[in-house]
Amino acid sequence: MVWKNTVGRENLAPTFHLFPFFFLFFFSLISIFLNPTCAVLITMRCFPFFTAVLASLAPYTTAAPRPASNHAPAALPPTESEIPRLVLYFQTTHDKLGRPISMLPLVTVKHIALTHLIVCSIHMHKDGLIHLNDHLPDHQRFNTLWAETNIMRQSGVKVMGMIGGAAAGSFTKDTLDSPNDLTFEHYYRQLATIIRNYQLQGLDIDVEQRMSQNGINRLILRLRHEFGEDFIITLAPVASALTSSYGGLSGFNYQLLEKEYGPLIDFYNTQFYNGFGSMHSTSHFDRTVAAGWDPAKIVIGQLTDRGIWEHIALNKTIVQLREKLGVIGGIMGWEYFNASPGGTEAPWEWARIMTEILRPGLVPEMKITRDAAIKLMKAWVESAWPGAAVLCGGVAGVVDEACASAAWRPTVDYMAMVNA
Repeated sequence: MVWKNTVGRENLAPTFHLFPFFFLFFFSLISIFLNPTCAVLITMRCFPFFTAVLASLAPYTTAAPRPASNHAPAALPPTESEIPRLVLYFQTTHDKLGRPISMLPLVTVKHIALTHLIVCSIHMHKDGLIHLNDHLPDHQRFNTLWAETNIMRQSGVKVMGMIGGAAAGSFTKDTLDSPNDLTFEHYYRQLATIIRNYQLQGLDIDVEQRMSQNGINRLILRLRHEFGEDFIITLAPVASALTSSYGGLSGFNYQLLEKEYGPLIDFYNTQFYNGFGSMHSTSHFDRTVAAGWDPAKIVIGQLTDRGIWEHIALNKTIVQLREKLGVIGGIMGWEYFNASPGGTEAPWEWARIMTEILRPGLVPEMKITRDAAIKLMKAWVESAWPGAAVLCGGVAGVVDEACASAAWRPTVDYMAMVNA
C-alpha cells in the first residue's frame, strides 16, 4: 500500500470559521422569501464558498484519535493508514451514451484518499450464470472497468466486489442459501471464479432479502477458508439491523453473527439512510455502539447524490463522534457516477469533500506507464463499442458516423496520466 502523509494538523476550535457560513445561510433564507430567482443565483455563485467553509471545518476531525473505550479490537486489525476508511461503491459503469465511466480521477485528482472501491453488483439466479449487473463479467463492455481496477489496486486502493443488493436471487434456497451443500457449492464456485479472475481483494455481502443464519455463516466461513486472512469480508446491513434481532432486510441476526463470527468479518458498510438511520445527529450511531458494536468496525453509509447541506451536517456529526469515541470505522458512499456536488461531470468531488472531513493528508500515489496508458485507451474503445453500436445503429444497421464519432471519442486522457 502506497500512502503518503502530507499534512499534520492539530485539533483547534476557531469558532470564527463559522461566522461567514451562518451569515450566508441566513442571507440565503431571506433571499428565498424575497426573490426565489435571486436565491438560485446566490447559491450558484456562492457554491465554492460553501465548499471552502466545509473544508475549513475539517481540522476538527483530524486530531490524533484517542484510544477507543472498552471495545475489543478486531481479530483482523486493519493497517494504520486505513482507519478511518473511505469506501465508495462503483455500480454504474457507463454514461447515457454508452461510454465507460472512468474511476481513475479517484486517484489522479488531488486531495482524495480513498481506501476501498467496491465494484457492484454481482447477481446470481437459479439455473443461471453469475452476472455483473446485466452482463457476464467478461463482457467487453467491462474491459475499461477491469483495466482501471488494476491501476486502482496498484495505487493502494483496495478493490472489492459486492454481491447482492436490491436485486433478489443471490441468497435464496435455490442458490447461496441452499440447504443442499452441492447446490451451494455450484453457485459459490461461480462467485469464487469472479474473485480470482479479476483479483478482487475482498467481497461485500449485501443481503437485502431473507437469508438464514446458517446460510450467512457458511458463506463467510467458506470465503475465509478459501481466500485467507488477508481477504476482506464485509457486510452491508441497514443501520437498524445492528440494534435489533430481526435483521432488517437480511432476516438473520447481525448481533449473533458478530458474536459468533466477528473475527472473520473486517467491517460493516452500514446504511444510515432511507429511513434506516440518519447522521443528522449522533443518536443512531450512539445507539449502535450502546448495543455493543465496536465503532471501528462500523463504516457510516451515506447516499452520495445529496446536497452540500447533508455534507455539512455529516461533518458536524463526525466531529462529535470522534470527540466521544476517538475512532470510527469511516464513511461509505453509494454510489460514484452521480455523486454530489460534482454530479455526472465530476463525481469525484464527493470523495474529495469526504477526505477533508475524514482523512486529509493521506493520498495514494499512482504510477502509469506509457504501455499501461495505451492498454487503457484500447480497453476504453472496446468498452464503448456495445453501447455505441446500439445507440448509433441508424437505419437498416448502417452506423451513423457522426454519432459513432462522438460515442467512441474517449472522455479520459490516459496519456496525460503517464508518470512512470
